[in-house]
Amino acid sequence: MENLKTSVCLSGGVPTIHVNGVPVTGLMHWNRKMLREDVRNFADAGIRFFSFIGNIDLDDGTPTEDGIPKAFQTMTPAFMDSVMETILTASPEALVIPRFRLQASNGWKDRHPGSLMRYYNLETHAFEDGCMVTLGSETWISDALDALARSVEFCEQQWGDHIAGYHSGFGCCAEHVWYWGAKIADYHPAMIPHFRRWLSGVYKSDSALRDAWNDPSATLENAVFPAPERFCNFNPSAASLLNPATEQALMDQLRFCSEFMATLVTRQAKCVKKTLSGLGAEKIFGAFYGYANLPANCISHYAGGQDAHQIVLDCPELDYLSAPVGYSARQPGGVSTAQILPASVQLAGKLYFAEDDTGTHRSVTPHNVLPANAEQSIQMMTRGFLDVWRSGGTQWFMDLFGEGCFRDPLLMENVRRIAAFAERHRMDRKSTAQIAVFLSDRSLSCSKTFQFLSGALIEQQLNEIAAVGSGFDVFRLEDLPELVRRDRLRQYRFAIVLNAHFLDEELRVLIDRELKTENRTILWLHAPGIIRNGRFDVEGCNALTGIRCVMAQHQRSSLITEVLIDGRRFSYGSSRNINPRLFGADPEAEALGWIVEGSWTPFRAGSNGAMLMRKTFPRWTSVWSSSPNLPSGLLSRFAADAGVHLYSLRGDPVFPSENWIAVHCKWDGVLDLRFPEQGSWRDAFTGKLRIEHSDHLRLETRRGENIVLERVEETIRRTSES
Repeated sequence: MENLKTSVCLSGGVPTIHVNGVPVTGLMHWNRKMLREDVRNFADAGIRFFSFIGNIDLDDGTPTEDGIPKAFQTMTPAFMDSVMETILTASPEALVIPRFRLQASNGWKDRHPGSLMRYYNLETHAFEDGCMVTLGSETWISDALDALARSVEFCEQQWGDHIAGYHSGFGCCAEHVWYWGAKIADYHPAMIPHFRRWLSGVYKSDSALRDAWNDPSATLENAVFPAPERFCNFNPSAASLLNPATEQALMDQLRFCSEFMATLVTRQAKCVKKTLSGLGAEKIFGAFYGYANLPANCISHYAGGQDAHQIVLDCPELDYLSAPVGYSARQPGGVSTAQILPASVQLAGKLYFAEDDTGTHRSVTPHNVLPANAEQSIQMMTRGFLDVWRSGGTQWFMDLFGEGCFRDPLLMENVRRIAAFAERHRMDRKSTAQIAVFLSDRSLSCSKTFQFLSGALIEQQLNEIAAVGSGFDVFRLEDLPELVRRDRLRQYRFAIVLNAHFLDEELRVLIDRELKTENRTILWLHAPGIIRNGRFDVEGCNALTGIRCVMAQHQRSSLITEVLIDGRRFSYGSSRNINPRLFGADPEAEALGWIVEGSWTPFRAGSNGAMLMRKTFPRWTSVWSSSPNLPSGLLSRFAADAGVHLYSLRGDPVFPSENWIAVHCKWDGVLDLRFPEQGSWRDAFTGKLRIEHSDHLRLETRRGENIVLERVEETIRRTSES
């Protein structure tokens, strides 16, 4: 395997790993404690890629304690040699992507006292030092990158003909977050000069900063982070969004922290690629970034740092982006959604490399769902893969704690089936979706965590979208210019806009010109465009949706909407108080739902309590819901009205592609699966013919099982019959 070269290039219309110019599936096994038995099992199942992990070697012989239990080994030459020998003894053709945790060793921290990251604890309302070194220390960043370059040099010189690429990361769990938990970071004094340089780039002058912060004493030279207590407004009537009229400094802090972290991702990518270039090597590099679909009740938002996607997506040295699959509904009969935005990653020409760390029936340490038996493990494993594959990505099967959780012949046979399916359908990952979901990463820096608005608008809403009965692609709303440039929008008949609280004027113009056309239906949630001209502006919403609303603030009631579906009343929304809130006040629009707790409805401002409205224009249809978390029953109706083909009407997640389709069944009972055209389809794993010259399949299913079908070409079918 002399002169091994890897790259990410288009194949079948999607970014794909290429090995010496040949496209491969990239399916991989990741193991914290790689043993020969695990390598051999996965190699026998058709998996060629492997990955292991450790802390960066700072060449001081001391361990690394960063607050993560079950400490990781240090990636010394001896340790890497040992793991590589283990892998290659069991699989001589293996390709490996080592993963480096850029965490300071105990010795480094001893040599640099006072360098620990400083948090504000939202539970104790006090400052505290963490276990990680502040990322504001250029000494630490420089030392870490130098060590990363040395590690790459060692890997290439010693094992270069088996190293497929590299993966590294700063921050908590080496995932480019400041902290997973109820804290705000980083208040270390070393961060302040970085913040001031960032402010100078944004505002240019003291007067502009003073106007934005509404603070006559603010200067670019002396600015500091706002007091962390300002993030902690638990007043029941407080806004769920940061108000730029009074809280722009808080918004700036969140935006800065994300952009700073994004820049650290690009610095690693440049470091690795520069090192490789100096060695005459060509390998891929990837990192974690772009988490947007986080748990709805997670209070890590203020320490996230992953809301500046464009910086990372624009980095030419970065080949792939990784994220775990969504955690919220991994149970049998649940749904699978990405934490990252796969369509955005693909649009940027990068590979979506998913981490499936779902437990199996052999897992010991609780991390997420723990299946009861092999069959449950198989179905969840398969569902996760199907969603990733339909999204144009690939994945690694993860033994998170190195417990041998895949050591079961039934699981390995399923991996073999998945690997074979992926190879057959390596060219069948191009999107056929008619639904586009848009999330604004720019708007995430305007959100508060404690009112849980973002969770309802994103994670919980995505779970409902996954149950619509058709495929969907998730983009950044800020991707719209590139989608227009590539003429991609005509593919989508139904657009769902999750959290467009802040839009610049250029994006508003583009939405008006390019999205509001071609008879497309656009569903807007909560208060799109509410932040405009440095304040909450309801006219910014009205102009965007085309539906007149009036705004109420300081309400102290739930935001629940009641609707009729098939003649029966249902309700949806948030039982928590959400402000600002909009009430429909447009006599030319059709009211479809009303607020439940409506004692303070602004009747005298023209509203009758309508919270779900639809309005038809000559070239598009606007649907607006003040309440988040619309149920799939409503979404599927809007989708069908827009001309979207629905494969299932009972809420099953559907993964459609050109030549294969899969369903993860939510219910025991009869599944009616309807295709857009007649054809013949067989079971992808057994080969049994399921449908012949029909556009309809009706079969009994059980909750949690997957139905996976492949298109049968007539010539292939006749040959097999004869």
